[in-house]
Amino acid sequence: MKNYIDKLKPEEAKNVLKGIMDVYLERGFGVMNKTEFETLLYHVFKNNGLLTGKCFDDSLKLQITESKARKLIYESQIRYEKRENDDLVLYLRKSLGNHLKNAHFVKNKANNEIRFAIEDKYLRVALNAKLRECDYFADTSFNKDIVSLDKEAFEQMIKSLVPNFDRDEVLKRLKAIELPEEIRKDSVKNVIGEFAKEVIVKASSEGLMQIIGLLMV
Repeated sequence: MKNYIDKLKPEEAKNVLKGIMDVYLERGFGVMNKTEFETLLYHVFKNNGLLTGKCFDDSLKLQITESKARKLIYESQIRYEKRENDDLVLYLRKSLGNHLKNAHFVKNKANNEIRFAIEDKYLRVALNAKLRECDYFADTSFNKDIVSLDKEAFEQMIKSLVPNFDRDEVLKRLKAIELPEEIRKDSVKNVIGEFAKEVIVKASSEGLMQIIGLLMV
């Protein structure tokens, strides 16, 4: 990590120091314990591009275990990404859309559950919280990084938490695991309805092309 800090330009180094001291001194000199200070350092380093927010990458840079890196990532998000309910929904829609477009899906044929990995604990916890509001839940008992959703919960996630223009990419990836046809049809129908509204409002040629693409799936 020292090598990365040594390469910072003067203005960049100043921003890092200011980011640390602004929070540290606001709490009162010497008030933070070791864990709180390490969490602050992680938050400032990540905000200034020195860390990625990915567990393995950051553990190598900081020369710590993956479990400690995972804890720092989660605690920094809880402490410093202070999202109210509406902001949390926006965060979920943006993050889930980006994540699921590149996710590897596996279907458990025994019970029709769909599994995919989410390393980011904050994202997993936020997703589960939002699903619970609708009386669904994400099962992570198989592996803490692996999310398992039944057919109904998965459909609810797609409908309510994946942005319109990300859904078709997600659905295409799901074809590889032979997603039950009724889910795919219902989801595509909903996507087309949402796209149509946006095309009418925005006259979006991109949206029109995506609708055509969905109809050809």
